[in-house]
Amino acid sequence: MPEKGFHKAVRRLREATLAALWRQWGALGAMTAKGKSTRSLVDPEALVLMSLSLTEEERRLWDLLRWWAQAGATLLSVQRIKNLAAMYPESTRARLGGFAHLANREGRDFRWRPLEQPLSGKSIRVGKSLGRNPELINPAALMLRLRVGLGVNVKVDVLGFLLGTGDIWVNVRTIADAVGYTPRAVHRAVDDMATARLIQTTVETPTAYRVDPKPWTELLGVSGNFPVWRYWPRVFAFVADLAEWAGREGAAIQAGPYLWSSQARDLMERHRLAFTRNQLVIPNPEDYPGEQYLEPFEETLDKVALWLEQNV
Repeated sequence: MPEKGFHKAVRRLREATLAALWRQWGALGAMTAKGKSTRSLVDPEALVLMSLSLTEEERRLWDLLRWWAQAGATLLSVQRIKNLAAMYPESTRARLGGFAHLANREGRDFRWRPLEQPLSGKSIRVGKSLGRNPELINPAALMLRLRVGLGVNVKVDVLGFLLGTGDIWVNVRTIADAVGYTPRAVHRAVDDMATARLIQTTVETPTAYRVDPKPWTELLGVSGNFPVWRYWPRVFAFVADLAEWAGREGAAIQAGPYLWSSQARDLMERHRLAFTRNQLVIPNPEDYPGEQYLEPFEETLDKVALWLEQNV
Protein backbone atom coordinates (compact mmCIF):
# COMPACT_ATOMS: atom_id res chain seq x y z
CA MET A 1 0.00 0.00 0.00
CA PRO A 2 1.73 3.22 -1.10
CA GLU A 3 2.04 5.90 1.55
CA LYS A 4 -0.07 8.24 -0.59
CA GLY A 5 -2.92 5.73 -0.72
CA PHE A 6 -2.79 5.21 3.04
CA HIS A 7 -3.01 8.93 3.80
CA LYS A 8 -5.85 9.29 1.29
CA ALA A 9 -7.81 6.49 2.99
CA VAL A 10 -7.18 7.97 6.45
CA ARG A 11 -8.28 11.40 5.23
CA ARG A 12 -11.48 10.04 3.71
CA LEU A 13 -12.29 8.18 6.93
CA ARG A 14 -11.63 11.28 9.02
CA GLU A 15 -13.89 13.39 6.79
CA ALA A 16 -16.65 10.76 6.95
CA THR A 17 -16.36 10.70 10.73
CA LEU A 18 -16.55 14.48 10.99
CA ALA A 19 -19.63 14.50 8.76
CA ALA A 20 -21.22 11.91 11.05
CA LEU A 21 -20.42 14.03 14.10
CA TRP A 22 -21.96 17.17 12.60
CA ARG A 23 -25.14 15.28 11.73
CA GLN A 24 -25.42 13.72 15.18
CA TRP A 25 -24.83 17.01 16.97
CA GLY A 26 -27.44 18.57 14.69
CA ALA A 27 -29.93 15.88 15.75
CA LEU A 28 -29.47 17.11 19.35
CA GLY A 29 -30.28 20.69 18.41
CA ALA A 30 -26.79 22.09 17.87
CA MET A 31 -26.44 24.87 15.36
CA THR A 32 -24.56 22.98 12.66
CA ALA A 33 -24.79 23.29 8.91
CA LYS A 34 -27.99 21.85 7.51
CA GLY A 35 -27.47 18.43 5.99
CA LYS A 36 -28.92 14.98 5.81
CA SER A 37 -31.10 13.72 8.62
CA THR A 38 -29.82 11.11 11.05
CA ARG A 39 -31.25 7.62 10.60
CA SER A 40 -29.50 5.83 13.46
CA LEU A 41 -29.73 6.45 17.20
CA VAL A 42 -27.29 8.96 18.60
CA ASP A 43 -25.12 7.48 21.34
CA PRO A 44 -24.41 10.59 23.45
CA GLU A 45 -21.33 9.31 25.30
CA ALA A 46 -19.78 8.00 22.08
CA LEU A 47 -20.52 11.33 20.39
CA VAL A 48 -18.67 13.24 23.10
CA LEU A 49 -15.69 10.85 23.09
CA MET A 50 -15.28 10.92 19.31
CA SER A 51 -15.63 14.70 19.25
CA LEU A 52 -12.92 14.97 21.90
CA SER A 53 -10.72 12.67 19.80
CA LEU A 54 -10.82 15.02 16.81
CA THR A 55 -10.60 18.42 18.52
CA GLU A 56 -6.94 18.69 17.53
CA GLU A 57 -7.90 18.50 13.86
CA GLU A 58 -11.26 20.29 14.03
CA ARG A 59 -11.23 23.02 16.68
CA ARG A 60 -14.89 23.91 16.12
CA LEU A 61 -15.81 20.74 17.97
CA TRP A 62 -14.87 22.52 21.20
CA ASP A 63 -17.76 24.92 20.56
CA LEU A 64 -20.16 21.98 20.54
CA LEU A 65 -18.49 20.33 23.50
CA ARG A 66 -18.64 23.47 25.62
CA TRP A 67 -22.29 23.95 24.67
CA TRP A 68 -23.05 20.39 25.69
CA ALA A 69 -21.07 20.70 28.93
CA GLN A 70 -23.31 23.63 29.84
CA ALA A 71 -26.66 22.46 28.45
CA GLY A 72 -26.53 18.68 28.30
CA ALA A 73 -23.96 17.29 30.74
CA THR A 74 -26.67 16.30 33.21
CA LEU A 75 -28.09 13.96 30.52
CA LEU A 76 -24.84 12.02 30.23
CA SER A 77 -23.88 9.01 32.30
CA VAL A 78 -20.55 9.69 34.00
CA GLN A 79 -20.06 6.00 34.75
CA ARG A 80 -20.85 4.95 31.20
CA ILE A 81 -18.54 7.49 29.58
CA LYS A 82 -15.80 6.42 31.97
CA ASN A 83 -16.35 2.78 31.00
CA LEU A 84 -16.39 3.52 27.27
CA ALA A 85 -13.35 5.80 27.45
CA ALA A 86 -11.19 2.75 28.20
CA MET A 87 -11.49 1.81 24.49
CA TYR A 88 -10.13 5.17 23.34
CA PRO A 89 -6.56 6.50 23.16
CA GLU A 90 -4.92 8.21 26.11
CA SER A 91 -5.22 11.57 24.36
CA THR A 92 -9.02 11.21 24.28
CA ARG A 93 -9.16 10.29 27.96
CA ALA A 94 -7.03 13.34 28.81
CA ARG A 95 -9.41 15.62 26.92
CA LEU A 96 -12.32 13.98 28.71
CA GLY A 97 -10.87 15.50 31.86
CA GLY A 98 -11.16 18.91 30.20
CA PHE A 99 -14.78 18.25 29.26
CA ALA A 100 -15.47 17.15 32.85
CA HIS A 101 -13.93 20.44 34.01
CA LEU A 102 -16.40 22.38 31.86
CA ALA A 103 -19.33 20.17 32.91
CA ASN A 104 -18.52 20.73 36.58
CA ARG A 105 -17.61 24.42 36.49
CA GLU A 106 -19.93 25.74 33.79
CA GLY A 107 -22.61 23.05 33.70
CA ARG A 108 -22.85 22.92 37.50
CA ASP A 109 -22.98 19.13 37.40
CA PHE A 110 -20.86 17.94 40.31
CA ARG A 111 -20.97 14.29 39.20
CA TRP A 112 -18.12 15.14 36.85
CA ARG A 113 -15.76 16.29 39.59
CA PRO A 114 -13.87 12.94 39.90
CA LEU A 115 -12.96 13.05 36.19
CA GLU A 116 -12.09 16.74 36.13
CA GLN A 117 -8.74 18.01 34.89
CA PRO A 118 -8.03 21.73 34.36
CA LEU A 119 -8.04 22.88 30.76
CA SER A 120 -4.50 23.64 29.71
CA GLY A 121 -2.11 23.39 26.79
CA LYS A 122 -2.20 24.75 23.28
CA SER A 123 -4.25 21.78 22.05
CA ILE A 124 -7.18 22.76 24.26
CA ARG A 125 -9.50 25.43 22.96
CA VAL A 126 -12.42 26.43 25.12
CA GLY A 127 -15.06 27.02 22.49
CA LYS A 128 -17.77 29.61 22.56
CA SER A 129 -21.11 28.65 24.02
CA LEU A 130 -23.88 28.08 21.48
CA GLY A 131 -26.36 29.39 24.03
CA ARG A 132 -29.42 27.24 23.41
CA ASN A 133 -31.15 24.27 25.00
CA PRO A 134 -30.93 20.81 23.45
CA GLU A 135 -33.78 19.72 21.17
CA LEU A 136 -34.57 16.07 21.79
CA ILE A 137 -37.72 15.49 19.74
CA ASN A 138 -35.70 14.17 16.80
CA PRO A 139 -36.18 10.37 16.82
CA ALA A 140 -32.40 9.94 16.67
CA ALA A 141 -32.18 11.58 20.13
CA LEU A 142 -34.25 8.79 21.70
CA MET A 143 -31.67 7.82 24.35
CA LEU A 144 -31.51 11.36 25.68
CA ARG A 145 -35.27 11.85 25.51
CA LEU A 146 -35.75 8.70 27.59
CA ARG A 147 -33.16 9.95 30.09
CA VAL A 148 -34.99 13.26 30.45
CA GLY A 149 -38.21 11.45 31.30
CA LEU A 150 -36.96 8.41 33.19
CA GLY A 151 -33.52 9.32 34.52
CA VAL A 152 -29.93 8.52 33.66
CA ASN A 153 -29.46 4.85 34.49
CA VAL A 154 -28.73 1.46 33.00
CA LYS A 155 -32.41 0.48 32.62
CA VAL A 156 -33.13 3.48 30.41
CA ASP A 157 -30.14 2.72 28.22
CA VAL A 158 -31.15 -0.94 27.93
CA LEU A 159 -34.61 0.19 26.83
CA GLY A 160 -33.12 2.53 24.23
CA PHE A 161 -30.91 -0.25 22.90
CA LEU A 162 -33.77 -2.75 22.66
CA LEU A 163 -35.99 -0.22 20.88
CA GLY A 164 -33.18 0.39 18.40
CA THR A 165 -32.74 -3.31 17.64
CA GLY A 166 -36.39 -3.93 16.79
CA ASP A 167 -37.71 -7.42 17.45
CA ILE A 168 -34.33 -9.17 17.58
CA TRP A 169 -33.69 -11.35 20.61
CA VAL A 170 -30.42 -10.44 22.38
CA ASN A 171 -28.65 -11.86 25.41
CA VAL A 172 -27.15 -10.08 28.42
CA ARG A 173 -23.60 -10.07 27.06
CA THR A 174 -24.68 -8.40 23.83
CA ILE A 175 -26.69 -5.79 25.73
CA ALA A 176 -23.80 -5.12 28.11
CA ASP A 177 -21.40 -4.59 25.22
CA ALA A 178 -23.83 -2.14 23.64
CA VAL A 179 -24.68 -0.03 26.67
CA GLY A 180 -21.25 -0.07 28.29
CA TYR A 181 -22.19 -1.48 31.69
CA THR A 182 -21.10 -4.71 33.35
CA PRO A 183 -23.04 -7.90 32.55
CA ARG A 184 -24.00 -8.11 36.23
CA ALA A 185 -25.56 -4.64 36.20
CA VAL A 186 -27.36 -5.40 32.94
CA HIS A 187 -28.60 -8.74 34.28
CA ARG A 188 -30.21 -7.03 37.28
CA ALA A 189 -31.74 -4.41 35.02
CA VAL A 190 -33.32 -6.81 32.51
CA ASP A 191 -34.62 -9.07 35.29
CA ASP A 192 -36.41 -6.11 36.85
CA MET A 193 -37.72 -4.89 33.50
CA ALA A 194 -38.96 -8.37 32.57
CA THR A 195 -40.69 -8.71 35.94
CA ALA A 196 -42.39 -5.36 35.31
CA ARG A 197 -43.44 -6.61 31.83
CA LEU A 198 -41.61 -3.74 30.14
CA ILE A 199 -39.59 -6.15 28.02
CA GLN A 200 -40.10 -9.71 26.80
CA THR A 201 -37.93 -12.67 27.72
CA THR A 202 -37.42 -16.24 26.51
CA VAL A 203 -37.73 -19.30 28.71
CA GLU A 204 -34.75 -21.03 27.10
CA THR A 205 -31.19 -20.79 28.36
CA PRO A 206 -29.31 -18.60 27.76
CA THR A 207 -32.11 -16.13 28.30
CA ALA A 208 -32.69 -13.55 25.59
CA TYR A 209 -34.65 -10.30 25.65
CA ARG A 210 -36.48 -7.95 23.32
CA VAL A 211 -39.09 -5.21 23.46
CA ASP A 212 -42.33 -4.79 21.54
CA PRO A 213 -41.81 -1.39 19.88
CA LYS A 214 -45.45 -0.75 18.97
CA PRO A 215 -46.65 0.58 22.37
CA TRP A 216 -43.54 2.74 22.62
CA THR A 217 -43.99 4.28 19.17
CA GLU A 218 -47.50 5.29 20.18
CA LEU A 219 -46.37 6.61 23.57
CA LEU A 220 -43.47 8.62 22.14
CA GLY A 221 -45.29 9.73 19.02
CA VAL A 222 -42.78 8.14 16.64
CA SER A 223 -44.03 7.45 13.13
CA GLY A 224 -42.70 4.26 11.62
CA ASN A 225 -39.79 2.38 13.15
CA PHE A 226 -37.32 3.72 15.66
CA PRO A 227 -33.90 4.69 14.31
CA VAL A 228 -31.48 1.77 14.20
CA TRP A 229 -28.98 1.08 16.96
CA ARG A 230 -25.35 1.16 15.82
CA TYR A 231 -22.39 0.29 17.98
CA TRP A 232 -20.98 3.81 17.74
CA PRO A 233 -18.62 3.57 20.74
CA ARG A 234 -16.65 0.77 19.12
CA VAL A 235 -16.43 2.11 15.57
CA PHE A 236 -15.58 5.59 16.87
CA ALA A 237 -12.89 4.09 19.12
CA PHE A 238 -11.36 2.42 16.07
CA VAL A 239 -11.27 5.73 14.18
CA ALA A 240 -9.78 7.53 17.19
CA ASP A 241 -7.09 4.90 17.62
CA LEU A 242 -6.30 4.98 13.91
CA ALA A 243 -6.08 8.78 13.89
CA GLU A 244 -3.60 8.77 16.75
CA TRP A 245 -1.52 5.98 15.18
CA ALA A 246 -1.48 7.65 11.76
CA GLY A 247 -0.62 10.99 13.31
CA ARG A 248 2.59 9.91 14.99
CA GLU A 249 4.69 11.64 12.33
CA GLY A 250 4.49 8.63 10.06
CA ALA A 251 6.48 6.49 12.50
CA ALA A 252 4.80 3.28 11.33
CA ILE A 253 5.51 4.04 7.66
CA GLN A 254 9.12 4.99 8.32
CA ALA A 255 9.66 1.71 10.17
CA GLY A 256 9.13 -0.25 6.97
CA PRO A 257 6.25 -2.17 5.37
CA TYR A 258 6.55 -5.31 7.50
CA LEU A 259 6.33 -3.47 10.83
CA TRP A 260 3.71 -1.18 9.35
CA SER A 261 1.51 -4.15 8.41
CA SER A 262 2.12 -5.75 11.81
CA GLN A 263 0.91 -2.63 13.60
CA ALA A 264 -2.11 -2.46 11.30
CA ARG A 265 -2.99 -6.03 12.29
CA ASP A 266 -2.66 -5.16 15.96
CA LEU A 267 -5.00 -2.21 15.45
CA MET A 268 -7.58 -4.42 13.76
CA GLU A 269 -7.38 -7.04 16.48
CA ARG A 270 -7.92 -4.46 19.23
CA HIS A 271 -11.08 -3.26 17.51
CA ARG A 272 -12.37 -6.52 16.06
CA LEU A 273 -15.76 -6.12 17.76
CA ALA A 274 -16.32 -2.79 16.00
CA PHE A 275 -16.74 -4.75 12.78
CA THR A 276 -18.51 -7.87 14.01
CA ARG A 277 -21.06 -5.97 16.11
CA ASN A 278 -21.90 -3.64 13.22
CA GLN A 279 -21.89 -6.51 10.69
CA LEU A 280 -19.27 -4.71 8.64
CA VAL A 281 -17.57 -7.17 6.29
CA ILE A 282 -13.88 -6.43 5.82
CA PRO A 283 -10.83 -8.32 4.52
CA ASN A 284 -9.56 -10.84 7.05
CA PRO A 285 -5.96 -9.99 8.04
CA GLU A 286 -5.20 -13.70 8.43
CA ASP A 287 -5.72 -14.19 4.68
CA TYR A 288 -2.84 -11.84 3.84
CA PRO A 289 0.59 -12.78 5.20
CA GLY A 290 3.23 -10.17 5.95
CA GLU A 291 3.11 -6.89 4.12
CA GLN A 292 0.51 -8.26 1.69
CA TYR A 293 -2.06 -7.00 4.21
CA LEU A 294 -1.31 -3.31 3.52
CA GLU A 295 -3.62 -2.97 0.50
CA PRO A 296 -6.51 -4.86 2.19
CA PHE A 297 -6.00 -2.57 5.19
CA GLU A 298 -6.47 0.46 2.94
CA GLU A 299 -9.59 -1.23 1.57
CA THR A 300 -10.81 -1.68 5.16
CA LEU A 301 -10.47 2.04 5.86
CA ASP A 302 -12.45 2.84 2.71
CA LYS A 303 -15.16 0.36 3.74
CA VAL A 304 -15.46 1.95 7.19
CA ALA A 305 -15.72 5.42 5.62
CA LEU A 306 -18.47 4.19 3.28
CA TRP A 307 -20.26 2.49 6.20
CA LEU A 308 -20.21 5.78 8.13
CA GLU A 309 -21.62 7.67 5.17
CA GLN A 310 -24.45 5.16 4.76
CA ASN A 311 -25.35 4.42 8.40
CA VAL A 312 -25.40 7.70 10.31
